[in-house]
Order: sequence, then C-alpha cells, then structure tokens
Amino acid sequence: MKASTTSRTYTLEFARKVSDLAALVKFRLSATVVLSSVLAYLVALEAGGVSWWAVGVLTAGGFLTTAAANILNEILEKDYDRQMERTRRRPLAEGRMSSSEALLMAGFASLGGISFLALFNPWTAILGMISLMSYAFVYTPLKRVGPVAVVVGAVPGALPALIGCAAAEGAITGLGVTLFTIQFFWQLPHFYAIGFLGSADYRKAGFRLVPEIDGKVDVRTLGRDAIIATLVLIPLSLLPYALGVTSAWATVLVALLGVVFFYYALNFYRRPERSTALRMMFFSFAYLPLVFTVYWAGKLYVS
Repeated sequence: MKASTTSRTYTLEFARKVSDLAALVKFRLSATVVLSSVLAYLVALEAGGVSWWAVGVLTAGGFLTTAAANILNEILEKDYDRQMERTRRRPLAEGRMSSSEALLMAGFASLGGISFLALFNPWTAILGMISLMSYAFVYTPLKRVGPVAVVVGAVPGALPALIGCAAAEGAITGLGVTLFTIQFFWQLPHFYAIGFLGSADYRKAGFRLVPEIDGKVDVRTLGRDAIIATLVLIPLSLLPYALGVTSAWATVLVALLGVVFFYYALNFYRRPERSTALRMMFFSFAYLPLVFTVYWAGKLYVS
C-alpha cells in the first residue's frame, strides 16, 4: 500500500511538472507558431518531395526559439500575471518555479532553437534571433505603453512565415515577404478580438493593449482597424498566384476566406459585443492554417 501511494505521489508530481512546463512555454501558442512556419516552408518548397528530416529540424528550432521567447516574457511579467485571472496560476506567478530556473531553461531553449535554425542557412538563424529578442524585449515592455504594442508585436509574430520560406528558399524572397505580410495583418483582428474580450483583465495588470476613451474600450476604433486589416488580406491573397506559386482555384478559395474574415470583422464593428468578438476570434484561429494549407495544396496543382 505504501509503495502504491508513493508511486501515485511521484506520478502526480511528474504530471504537475509537465503541466507547469507546458504553461511556461505556452505550449499551444508555440505549437501554433511552429505550424505556420512549417506550412510556409511547404508552400515555398520546390517541387520534388518533402524532406521530413528538414520539417523535423524546423519544428524543433521554431518550437525551442518560440518557447524561449515565451519564457522570457513570463519572467518579465510574473508580477503582472498575478493580477490577472487568466494568468495568475502560471508557475512563475504562483511561485512553483523560480525565475532563475526559468531563465536557465530560456537560455538552453534559445541556444538549441537558433542552432537548429542555423542548420538551414544564416537567414533562418538571424530571423529567429530577431523574433525572439523583439518579442521578449520590445513587445513585452510596450504592452504597458499603449496599443502600438499590438502592431509592434505582430512583427515577431509574423516572422515564423518568413523563417519557413527562408528555410526552403535560402533567401528572403517575394513569397516570403508575402506570407509574412499575410500573417502580420491576420494577427491584428485576431488580437483585437482577444483584447476586447480580455480588456478588463488586462487593465488590472496595467496593460494598455486596446484603445480606450474615458477608461472604456474604444470599440469603434477597434472595429474599424479590424475591418481595415481584413480588407487588406483580400488583395494580399492574390499575390502567391501572381508569383506563380499556387493555382487559381486555391487563390479564389483563400480570397473567399478573406471575405468571410471581413464579414466577421464588419459584424464586430456594427455590434461590438462578446458574441461577435468570439466569432471573429474563433474564425481567426482557423484562417491562417487554412490559408497556408490551401496555398500548399494549390502548389501541387499549379496550372
């Protein structure tokens, strides 16, 4: 009986440590970032078969680099995380892990991630380092300055697409810049929905991520900017076809996805409430992986 109790205790302790590690690196966010990079790599890859070894290296490099950036973000914001309902149970905020432990993990993760990315070419390593540093040390402090942080943060947030293309093409190309720009503008309505839904929580910690008037969210500006960003995505969706990368049917399908995204942004602008913000947010989760997947599928059947 005693051995069974001890075994159960060890199992629970191990499960807690795994859960804490996943929270520290923001596992779901890191996985989403890596997915966009891998899909961009597949879109940019020359015809002739996929190297799954290369996909594995890109996945490991992207995940470790993103994890390092997220850990540094949590170290810098642990005191603010304690003030928000959404983040107060994070391991650093609750003291289940020390900042020195987290910093050591961030160091090893960044070293490993950039090393993996460097196996492709210098561009992937340089872009990976820029993404890590700008997210942790530019975007993170700007969150307490004003809504400009969202636009600035969209740069490191969009670099995974450029990294994926650079890994496949060995240089910064028109396709890489196009996919980077698509991911950049996608992030704006995506975060505007999240910022609107979590505005009260953000305000508790002193984060100024959404425009405000007299202490209330400026929903007209937020909705207007979401509309502008989704409108920009529609003509951007035509560029991969103009570059000869994908097929006409894929381009039409991506443009239609952009129209649907615009529809949700317009509804949010007209009725800025929880339900319309949730619809825009949930569609945004599907939009980017769908767009990159459709481009990749269309690449296999370029007319």
